[in-house]
Amino acid sequence: MKMIHYSLVATYVAVLAAVDAPHKLMASDALSSKSTVSASLNEPLLAQADSQKAGEKAPKVNVDSNGVILKGYDPVAYFKQKRAVKGDPKYSSSYGGATYYFASADDKATFDKTPAKYAPQYGGYCANSMLKRKLKDIDPNVFFVYKGKLYVCSSPKAGKAFYSDPDTNIKKADKNWEFYQPPTNPGFRREFGS
Repeated sequence: MKMIHYSLVATYVAVLAAVDAPHKLMASDALSSKSTVSASLNEPLLAQADSQKAGEKAPKVNVDSNGVILKGYDPVAYFKQKRAVKGDPKYSSSYGGATYYFASADDKATFDKTPAKYAPQYGGYCANSMLKRKLKDIDPNVFFVYKGKLYVCSSPKAGKAFYSDPDTNIKKADKNWEFYQPPTNPGFRREFGS
């Protein structure tokens, strides 16, 4: 073990916080430490700078423990068949941090051409809950395709409420969804208005 002097740790954390904002390290983290900190030079304090690229943040998506979105339902079927159709794991694609299942090879090919067109809004979270800036799971059978975009909700009641005034509700939900997106300027934290 090597002893690192407090001022060196404070300086290191301050520089790291400025360079590696996604880790949300702050100089104040070091200020709450004792006057000396013991750390091995190969332990996490120094390794954190390499664990993620600066400005990189994983997208927020509603996936199960296997990384599957829409509870395994086919996103293309919502558009083509206008109904919820369970997908098959043998027809799968990855997009935006999630795995999508499709009912057919044709639907998979359609999705792979333009995945953003078929991906659910708000990362597959309940559209109606996004009106309150809440992340809530969905019922894949409660959906709405509006102006070429897929919206899913948690229950028939939530769907009815959201679809009652789609233009107003979408505008509000879109604004609230911005809260869950990576900051456009990764050098500043969202709490400070970036």
